[in-house]
Amino acid sequence: MPKIKRNEHQFDPGKEEDIIIKGGRFRIYFENRYMLISLTNDILTGLFYIFGSIVSLTPLPAIYGTVAYLIGGIFLTIRPLIKIVRHVFIYNERNQDGDKQKDVTISDDGG
Repeated sequence: MPKIKRNEHQFDPGKEEDIIIKGGRFRIYFENRYMLISLTNDILTGLFYIFGSIVSLTPLPAIYGTVAYLIGGIFLTIRPLIKIVRHVFIYNERNQDGDKQKDVTISDDGG
């Protein structure tokens, strides 16, 4: 039987936003927790829309399909919010000494 070549991947598990899921001797490494949250959100959105579509094709009460579409729509709204949280950083304007950083003003008046 031929041998399967496996690639080794280098990763830095020391990053705060990385997630490692351990299962026995195997590990699943996600490079960014926001990517994992976003992908989970996308999968749930698809599942709710599929469920809503199936309900609309069957004799089940319409309220189930409506609720599934509503939840799917909420997840579609959450997606850009996840991106905003991922790309917005809050920081303190004070340096380590506790002094406020001084603004540097450049003027064109030559002085």
